[in-house]
Amino acid sequence: MKRILSRLLVACAAVLLACEAVGQAPSARRNGIVAEVNDKIITRQMVIDAMRREADLLRRQYAARQPQLYGQKYTQLQADTLEALIRRELVLHEYQEKDYKLPESIIEQRILEDIRAEYGNRVTLIKSLQQSDMTYEEFARLQREKIIQMVMRGQFISKANIVISPRQIEEYYVANKDKFRSGVEIRLRIIFLDAKKHGDAEDTRKLADEIHRVLQTGDSFAGVASIYSDQNRATGGLREEWIQRGILAPALEKAAFALGQGQFSPVVATPQGCFILRCEEISQAKLKSLAEVRGQIEQTLLEAEQQAREDKWFERLKRKSHVRQFSF
Repeated sequence: MKRILSRLLVACAAVLLACEAVGQAPSARRNGIVAEVNDKIITRQMVIDAMRREADLLRRQYAARQPQLYGQKYTQLQADTLEALIRRELVLHEYQEKDYKLPESIIEQRILEDIRAEYGNRVTLIKSLQQSDMTYEEFARLQREKIIQMVMRGQFISKANIVISPRQIEEYYVANKDKFRSGVEIRLRIIFLDAKKHGDAEDTRKLADEIHRVLQTGDSFAGVASIYSDQNRATGGLREEWIQRGILAPALEKAAFALGQGQFSPVVATPQGCFILRCEEISQAKLKSLAEVRGQIEQTLLEAEQQAREDKWFERLKRKSHVRQFSF
């Protein structure tokens, strides 16, 4: 019996040592703690709540069509949100440690302004909070912390003394000319066969292949589209708007921007159905002048310098604080 108990103790010790070796305390994992900042903790649920709106947007944009990209973006959002929460706690700790005093009357006035701007009145706010299981006191605390963060950042990371020289602007323009080209735009005719209307994916693809063979014999794309396409049939498949990169789904974009004017694509099969694309017109990229983009470049450089200063400030705050992160 003593031997069995001894083995159990050794096994438990090994587990504890393994957890410590990867920086993940068992209690942290059990309680969902993902970070400690001085005397405060950040939990997994706090991160999920803070990123809820952006996560919903990502899910709608990418989850169904690009699951791998969605996973990458979700992981990055998770990391960015955790970093933002850590920085919030560092700012609040600095505010308390330095004994800064922002008048409560100013904070209360700002909270009232935010309520009017976002909710209209207190009654609407209370109803909204009830739906999200949040009390007014919790809401007021979060708003107060946001105001403190804003004031502290304004004091320590101001743009006021940042100067961007004409030479910096010119050098950035020369090094990043591709950013200032108005992108290639195309106009398309599209034959779309909706998989829901043509049996199943296999039957839809067979019909699309037959249509493609008809087009190869020289039949008018517009004429064929006006008969077979499940979209824009009245215009012969023509989409009136000019299309830039980033608008179409990746598979369609790849096919569309590989076409020369007057050419049509192979069949592009998607979960929604099959597409055949024809390029009607191409508008080539044009480089904007330095004068046209000077203000844009100056703003970009200002924001980059401010971000660099912010990162340095937070690194200083971290060095004098206790910050420990655990695996999510």
